[in-house]
Amino acid sequence: MIYLIFVLAALTRFLSNPHVQEFSPIFGALLFSGARLSKRDAVWFPSAVLAICDWILTTRIFHMQMKWEHCFTVLAFAAIAWTGGFLRYKVTGPKLAGCSIAGPTAYFLISNFGVWLGWGLYPHTWTGLATCYLAALPYYRNSLLNTFVIAALLFGSDELIARRMYGKHFESAAAPVH
Repeated sequence: MIYLIFVLAALTRFLSNPHVQEFSPIFGALLFSGARLSKRDAVWFPSAVLAICDWILTTRIFHMQMKWEHCFTVLAFAAIAWTGGFLRYKVTGPKLAGCSIAGPTAYFLISNFGVWLGWGLYPHTWTGLATCYLAALPYYRNSLLNTFVIAALLFGSDELIARRMYGKHFESAAAPVH
């Protein structure tokens, strides 16, 4: 079921233009997948699904070329899923908040470094790097808000289901998919 939840979240990328600052469930779903999929699948599966979505969007929808710089995006997605692993066995409010900040922050730092390094939009100077990060701040703010909302919904729903099914908290009732 967790695999399906993630694939459905990934498919939302096809519903609208991904370059518009809007609501997206991807980062929250990455945290949830990183916590609830098996350790073997927690990072590679969501990263592969999003890499395929990016390839389809970039080459088929937007008719652009995939270049080496796109590896930074996949690495940034993997970093969020990896961050979700810190929520694997016990989810608390502070841990969820910390991961909901750390995941999008990792994405922000990695993906925008890739933009600065490979897209030719900014000079390869410290000022150019700073300008790149400053230009991306509105996207970062939205990704933080989106992550908090979706992660809270997914982990909260998971806890409610575990309580209904097992009458206990997640960490003592169910385990991540193996």
